[in-house]
Amino acid sequence: MAALPGFFFFVFGTAIGSFLNVVILRYRPERPLFDLKIISGRSRCPKCGKLIPARELIPLASFLFLRGKCSACRERISIQYPLVEFLTGLVFLGVPLFLNRFYGQSNELFFSFAMDPWYYFLVAFWVLAFVCFILLVAIDLRHYIIPDELNVMVGTVGIFVAWLLAQNQALLAPFSTSFVRHYALVFSPVSNLLLGHLLGAVAAGLFFLALVLLTKGRGMGMGDVKFMFMAGLLFGWPDVAVATFFAFLLGGVTAGVLFFLRKKGMKDKIPFGPFLVLGLSAAFFFGYPALQGYFALFNI
Repeated sequence: MAALPGFFFFVFGTAIGSFLNVVILRYRPERPLFDLKIISGRSRCPKCGKLIPARELIPLASFLFLRGKCSACRERISIQYPLVEFLTGLVFLGVPLFLNRFYGQSNELFFSFAMDPWYYFLVAFWVLAFVCFILLVAIDLRHYIIPDELNVMVGTVGIFVAWLLAQNQALLAPFSTSFVRHYALVFSPVSNLLLGHLLGAVAAGLFFLALVLLTKGRGMGMGDVKFMFMAGLLFGWPDVAVATFFAFLLGGVTAGVLFFLRKKGMKDKIPFGPFLVLGLSAAFFFGYPALQGYFALFNI
């Protein structure tokens, strides 16, 4: 029975992922991200144009049942469909579970009625942030652009997350206002939580702006600058610095492998947004263990 709530969270997440696929595939850079004229309407096969019946729109299950092919033209269905659905399901399952344990709110799989109402909002905002991350990765990979609407959403979520934490800081376990826990005391010049989030936004924004100016926009664009400013507001300092380190590490390794395999050349574009999201996700889930392991190498 303990796994039942987790199952429903995951299934609900896959349904949200199905909607995200609609937004991703119908997005046009010159139009608003959530343009109702574009995202409304029945789904069709992008190859043959056949209207897709409801029974073939069940998240994950329909892809498996159809064996990854359109029932009419038998063309392959993009792996993006089940992948986005699966990842969104994992977000709805994994983010609440991680936060419950990180903040020491519950030893149960998900929630208990003893929790304070503000905590439900905190978890919901973090889930929304990761939903934005999924949209950002998919759209950046397809169009080499990060929509301003997503940046605004991430920044707005960041404001609410910082405010909720600041208002309820006394109710949290010690060293749980940063995903690197007590290491934040070492790397942060400020102790005020709200100032820490503001510092994260300014530091990340200025750092990536400097990179754009120094590289004349060849390495990354202003979309990355705006996104990291908002991400800094969400994560705060020093978490956003840890995320940036992870992003460049993962991006550098991936680029090196692609160049070695001759999949990409020196002049080819590689969208950096997905690596920024990977870095932020790594800081969220593994920031503290990573720093703990690093300092253990030096017996610190």
